[in-house]
Amino acid sequence: MLSLVTPRIAAAALTAVGSLTLLIPASPAQAQVALVTCGGSQTTTYSPGLTNTAQTVQRAGQNIHTPCVSTAPPFTFSGSTTFTSTSALSCLSLTAANTGTDLITWSTGRTSTFSYNRTVTVVQGQTVVTLTGSITAGDFQGSTAQETITSVSLDLGACSSPQGITSTYGVSELVILG
Repeated sequence: MLSLVTPRIAAAALTAVGSLTLLIPASPAQAQVALVTCGGSQTTTYSPGLTNTAQTVQRAGQNIHTPCVSTAPPFTFSGSTTFTSTSALSCLSLTAANTGTDLITWSTGRTSTFSYNRTVTVVQGQTVVTLTGSITAGDFQGSTAQETITSVSLDLGACSSPQGITSTYGVSELVILG
C-alpha cells in the first residue's frame, strides 16, 4: 500500500501547526515555563546527633542536582549545593519554617543564588521540605524556583536515644521557571 504522507507534506503540516500555536495567547497559568528541571538528592549529617532536646549542632550537607534538563543549551548538565551551619537544633526544630539562601554550582562552571522560604509538611510517613523563592544572582537571575525534598519521617525512637539522629537523606526535584 502506498503512503499518502510524504516527508514534504509532514513538514508542511508541522510548520502549519507550529504557526497556529503562535497565534494562541498564553493564559496567565501558562505564563511561566520550566527553564530547568533537575532530579537529585540531599544528604545531611548532624554532629552531635539530633535528639528531642535542643542543643548546639553542626549541620553539613549537600544537594546533588542531576540530571538537569534545560530548554536552552546546554540541554543537560548537573549542579550541587553544599551547606554548613551551627545552631541550636532538635528533632522538633527540623519541621520549623524559615528562610535561606543557597549557592548552586553548575557543572558548566557557573552559579545561581537561590533565595527561598522553607516550609515543611509531614504526609503519610514522609517529610516534604519545600523551598520556594527566586534566583537572585547568576544564571537564571530573575526566575522563580522551587525545590522539593522528600524523605522518610524522622525515627522518633532514635530522637529519644542518646546518640540521636546523625544523618538524613531525601530525593529532590528543583524547577526553575521563567
